[in-house]
Amino acid sequence: MKQLTKVVQALSGTEVSGIRQSFVRPDDKIARLFELLNSGKPDKDIRTELGLSGNSYSALKSRLYKRIQDYLIRSIDGPNTDVLKKVLSIDELMFTSKRSIALSTLKRLEAELLSHDLSYELTIVYKHLKKLHVNTPEYFHYSKQYNKHVAYRLALDKAEDILAQYFKAYSFYFVMGDKDREVELKALFEEMVNVCSLYSSHRMFVYQSVVQAFQSLFVDESTVETYKLRPVEDILKEAEEVVANYESDSIYRHLQLLVKYVKFEYYMKFGVKQKAKLLLEELDPSILHLLSHYDNYAFPSKMLDSKLKVLLGTEELKELHYINRETFENFEDTSGSIPALIVYYTYRAMSSYYRSRYDEAYKWLYELTTEVGFKEYQHTYLEIRALMAFFKLMDKDKDLFIFNLGTVQRLLRQIGKENAGHLGTFVKLLSVAKSDVVSTKAAKAKRLAEELKQFPVERFQPILLIDWEPRVMTRFEN
Repeated sequence: MKQLTKVVQALSGTEVSGIRQSFVRPDDKIARLFELLNSGKPDKDIRTELGLSGNSYSALKSRLYKRIQDYLIRSIDGPNTDVLKKVLSIDELMFTSKRSIALSTLKRLEAELLSHDLSYELTIVYKHLKKLHVNTPEYFHYSKQYNKHVAYRLALDKAEDILAQYFKAYSFYFVMGDKDREVELKALFEEMVNVCSLYSSHRMFVYQSVVQAFQSLFVDESTVETYKLRPVEDILKEAEEVVANYESDSIYRHLQLLVKYVKFEYYMKFGVKQKAKLLLEELDPSILHLLSHYDNYAFPSKMLDSKLKVLLGTEELKELHYINRETFENFEDTSGSIPALIVYYTYRAMSSYYRSRYDEAYKWLYELTTEVGFKEYQHTYLEIRALMAFFKLMDKDKDLFIFNLGTVQRLLRQIGKENAGHLGTFVKLLSVAKSDVVSTKAAKAKRLAEELKQFPVERFQPILLIDWEPRVMTRFEN
C-alpha cells in the first residue's frame, strides 16, 4: 500500500500531532506503525519490528489509512464551514421546526449563499423554499430561482472545465511550441467568453480574466481589439479587487494567489522587471503550492521559467542551486503533465548550471529523457539534447560531449536547418568546440554567441537563457 507511505510523508506537523492524539493507546500496533512510517523506515524493517505476517501487515496498514482519512475529513474547515453545515441540516429543519422558523432560516441562508456565489448550495435552499410555497403564488418565483441556479451551476462547472482545458493546451503551446494549439486556444477562449456572458458572476469573471490575460499576452496580441474587450491591466485590477472582497469564501482565498501569479506574468511580458521581482518575492514561498494545486487554473510551471528570466544577470541565479535543493526536497509532480515535467527538470538543470555544477545539470536532463517520450516533439527534444551536449562541454567530458553532439546533429538534419531557428545557430556553436582549427575557434564562437543573443525569447527556450560569460567562452578557445 504505497499510497499510505506517501500520505504519511505529506502530512504537516499539525496533522501528525492530531493523528497521534487520536490513538487510544500510543503503544498499540496501529500507533507504532504510524510512528515507524513517519520515521521513514522501509516496509520490510517495519514488518519485522512489529512481528507481522504479510496479510496482517496489509490489514494493519489499511486500518491506519482509514484512521488518517477519517482525521483529515474531520479536520476540513474553512470560512464557509458553518453555513455549509446549516445547508446539510435543512432536511432536519423542515421536519422539526415550525413553518415560520424554517422559512426565516432558509431566507437567511439564501442571503449568505448569494453573497458567496455558492450556486450548488442555493439549489438546495430553493428546492425547499419551493416546497414551503407550493400553495402560494411565490412558488413560481422560487421555482424560477431553482432552475436558474441549476443552470448557473452547470455553466460554472463548464467554465472551470474550459479553464483546465485551456491551460492544458497552453502548456503544449508554450513548452513544445505547438503552433497547431493556437486554433484550440482561440476556440476555448471564445467558448469561455460565451459561457461567462450568460451570467453576472464574479467567480466567472475571475476565470475569464485569467484566460483573457494569457490569450492576449502570450497567444494572440490582437485579442483585446478583435473581441472589443477591456485591457488586461484593467481586468486584472478588477479581478484582484473581487478576490479581496470575498475573503470569507474559501476558493477566493486561493484565487488571490492565482491572480497575483497572473500579474507577475503580465509584468514579465512587458519587461517591468522591478515589479515582477517584487511579486516574485511574494510568490516564492508559495511556489510548491502553486505547482501542486493550480494546474487546473493556470500553467504554474511557467513561473519557474519566468523566475530564471527575471533573475538573469544577477548573483541570485547562483544561489538558486542551494535554494532549490531545500525547496523541492520532497517535491513530486503528480499532475501527469509532460510540459510541466519538462519545465521542472530543465529549471533544476539550469539552476545547477548557473552554479557551475555541470555534471549535476546533465543528470537532471538525462533523468528527464528517461521519463518523457519526445517522439512527437522533436524541436523540444533537440533543445534538451543540445543542452545536454553543452553541459558535457562545460564539464570537459569530451566523450559524452561528442556523443550528445552527434545525436543533436542527426536531429537537426531531420528537422531541417531552415526550421530550427536558434537551435540551428546553437548546434553550429557546439560544432565549433569540436573543430580542430584552433586559430579560428574563439572568433567563430564569439560571433555565433552574439547571433544567439539576437533571438527573442518568446516561449520555453532555455538555450537562450545561457549566460555567455568568460567561463563559458573559454571552452571554445582550444
